[in-house]
Amino acid sequence: MRLFHPLTLSISLRYGFFSKAHKFATFVAILSIIGIAIGVAALIIDTSIMQGLQNRLKKAVLKDTPHVIVKSPIDSSKLLSLDHVIATAPFVNGQALLQANKTLALINLEGLDDSRISVKNQDALSKLSIVDVPQKNSFELNGEAALYLKNEIRLGSKVRVISTINARYTPMGLTPTQRLFTLKTYHPSTNATALDTAVGNFEDVRRLFRIQPQDTFTRLWLDDPFKIEDVRSDLNKLGVKYSDWTEVQGEFFKAVAMEKLTMSIMLCLIILVAAFNILSALTMMVSARLTEIAILKTLGLKRGQILTIFLMMGMFAGILGTLIGIALGIPLTHTISANMSNTQTFGELPAAIELQNLLYIGLGSILMSLIFTIYPAYKAAKTDPVSNLARGS
Repeated sequence: MRLFHPLTLSISLRYGFFSKAHKFATFVAILSIIGIAIGVAALIIDTSIMQGLQNRLKKAVLKDTPHVIVKSPIDSSKLLSLDHVIATAPFVNGQALLQANKTLALINLEGLDDSRISVKNQDALSKLSIVDVPQKNSFELNGEAALYLKNEIRLGSKVRVISTINARYTPMGLTPTQRLFTLKTYHPSTNATALDTAVGNFEDVRRLFRIQPQDTFTRLWLDDPFKIEDVRSDLNKLGVKYSDWTEVQGEFFKAVAMEKLTMSIMLCLIILVAAFNILSALTMMVSARLTEIAILKTLGLKRGQILTIFLMMGMFAGILGTLIGIALGIPLTHTISANMSNTQTFGELPAAIELQNLLYIGLGSILMSLIFTIYPAYKAAKTDPVSNLARGS
């Protein structure tokens, strides 16, 4: 092989790819490339599928859960001006006791005024996912399917709803409010909370809770519920009281995120082991080429150039393994998602391959390779040419 400019790159390629000597070190370097490729591919598959599952859960579980409930009187136009807020509506909610023919259950009762929804733009209407809200003065409820199943209630059944919110004292003691409601419709829900939810008309529920019109809440819809930290910061600046979805579903999504992180750390160990192979291969190569390094120094190469030569050798392995891993990981993710999906029973296995995720994995793999290359490259750079040439090693 003829040398070319830049000289450090030419020597690095000659040592790494065109040398017939030190075959064992080359074999270890090839193993490191294969190991990095496998680790990167596995990490892409895992993170993409976990991200797809997280996105599906976010869409399904948080569809019925109020993203934010503002509990202070404030103009809805101010709330709509906040970043990530796409819609607002008058809202009341609270716990109530539901008395049916055979059962007595504590439920979460919500009242929404769907006729007074304010949206930031027309595109936001398609993102709200609002359940059917009964008409005013109908005293009907739209309950979760689980509410009917757990309490053996049929559609169209009349139930008594009892509330202690704003209960009044009478000569008979504390008297709660109560009202007959009809469980007219139902909606499926994956809202995994301790209490089942029923939705009624805003005015009907407000009158049951004896809440004055000026004391009602405002429900906010966000374009991305995971942007809640930004919304919290803006609401704190406005000085309003509020609650958000993390109080109800926060622990569930923390568990999902923790599982994703744990799997990612385990798969990163594959890349770590492969990076150790780069360290071993370069260390053996440096030890075997001390005389050649000494000759290069006597010919005028500086320490920085020697350091660059061996850093490039390690980076070649890291970059090549990373690129092969990405090239394998993307199609394998789609293949696994398609083969493990069963639309008749469990549905499609989601996979979300995001450019940002690929960049993090690729840069992390290359950076790890660079870190394990520094020691053997530094050892080669500080080689004393006099002692090695005198020893003839």
